[in-house]
Amino acid sequence: MLLNIINLLPLFTIVLFRTASVLFFSPIYNQTNIPMIVKIGLSLVVAFAIFPTINASQQTLPDNLISFIILIFREVAIGFIIGYGATLAFGAFVVAGELISGEMGLHMAQIVDPLFGDQVSPISQILQIVGFLLFLAINGHHWLINALVLSYKTVPITEFLGSGVTIGKMVQLFEGLFVSAIKIAAPIMIILALVVVISGLIGRSMPEINIFLVIFPLKIIIGFVLLALTFPFITRAMEYLLNILRKDIFSLVGGM
Repeated sequence: MLLNIINLLPLFTIVLFRTASVLFFSPIYNQTNIPMIVKIGLSLVVAFAIFPTINASQQTLPDNLISFIILIFREVAIGFIIGYGATLAFGAFVVAGELISGEMGLHMAQIVDPLFGDQVSPISQILQIVGFLLFLAINGHHWLINALVLSYKTVPITEFLGSGVTIGKMVQLFEGLFVSAIKIAAPIMIILALVVVISGLIGRSMPEINIFLVIFPLKIIIGFVLLALTFPFITRAMEYLLNILRKDIFSLVGGM
């Protein structure tokens, strides 16, 4: 019994590295406020759950240390692609918040994001937190693990990774990030741009009014009113994008 466990330890190490890589780079699990010991423990638990689904008898591991280390780096790369691909949707939420904040004149109002430790605008942080709640509501943390399990069928441990298809899919995800961000922020940005145009016309027709003292607080007030009015539609759009992300991730894993 002990000899079998020792023989399976290298294979379990490979599974653990891919699992940990997915979790460490994916949304929810990669937050800076989660202790490292918790992340490692969760990776071990998930790896133990996945390991029985892998047919150990069909796996031929390298017989030298250098090849084994290269295989570990390959597993980390696969996990990074899956985890980071899922995180791109939240990048779209942050970019959308930055676009709205910039149009409102809140670029200087940067605060520390407690989730990742970056400097973001308050609106970006609101959208990001809502995105995390929606991600949990649609069981995103579950389908992410399902994508990890699927990756062992599409890219077995000892087989070659189809980098061409994977890179093309990642480029599509990056393109979708910016398109999604613009779709979320566009309604508010357009209306605020119209406010600037109207204010400029008023300033030209009534030169005695210092339009700069009026336009900045006016844009902030109108921006928050628009954000409150359109928030139900924004959350629906975010939920739709997360569902699209689920299909994209499984398509990414299936094309590896």
